[in-house]
Order: sequence, then C-alpha cells, then structure tokens
Amino acid sequence: MAQKLKINAKPTFSAPVVLRLAADNGEVQDVPFTAIFRRVKGSEANAMQAQLEARQLKDSELLDKVLAGWEGLEAEDGTPFHFTPENRAAAREDWPTFEAAIVFAYFKHQDAAVVKN
Repeated sequence: MAQKLKINAKPTFSAPVVLRLAADNGEVQDVPFTAIFRRVKGSEANAMQAQLEARQLKDSELLDKVLAGWEGLEAEDGTPFHFTPENRAAAREDWPTFEAAIVFAYFKHQDAAVVKN
C-alpha cells in the first residue's frame, strides 16, 4: 500500500492578482491585490482546468471551490473591501473581468509551483 507524504502546508495559499482595466487614451490601469485559495489535489485542479477549457465550468463555479478570500482591495469609502458573497457578486457586476483575473492568477500560481519543483 502506498504511503502518503506528510508535508506541513497550510490548507490555503495566497497569490498575487492583477485586475487590468481599460483607462483613457488606450492605457491600462492595473489593480493589484492578493487572492487566498484553498489547496486542492492535483487531479482535481487538472479536472477543473479541463472543464474550464471545455466550457463545462464557469469561472464563478471554479472560484466557489477554490477561492477562500482576498486582501488588499478597498471599498469606495476607503474601508477594506471584505470577502463576502455579496461583495464578490458586486465586484463581478461592476468589473466583468474580476473573476477571470483571479482564475488566471490561480492557475498561474499552480503552474509556477510545478515548474519550480
């Protein structure tokens, strides 16, 4: 029987996200923040990526499974923009590429971890 490797890793990890927004004169405004993701097994991550590519899974559905929070976002009144289902929905409504940027960061970070090993 195969043994399981014991590694003292947190159940979550963080990764930088850059939300890119159109600005004046063809410029782009970058909005950096940090996403906190739940760890999933490699087979599950691969399956989710395949489902996304086959359009069988939406960005929002993937994030329901892996997104545990975010840091570094500010509300209009200058207070922290807390991670809640309501705030996530509001951000998705106001900024249609919000969740796509987080999904991109998730897979970029996963791929980087594999390359580094």
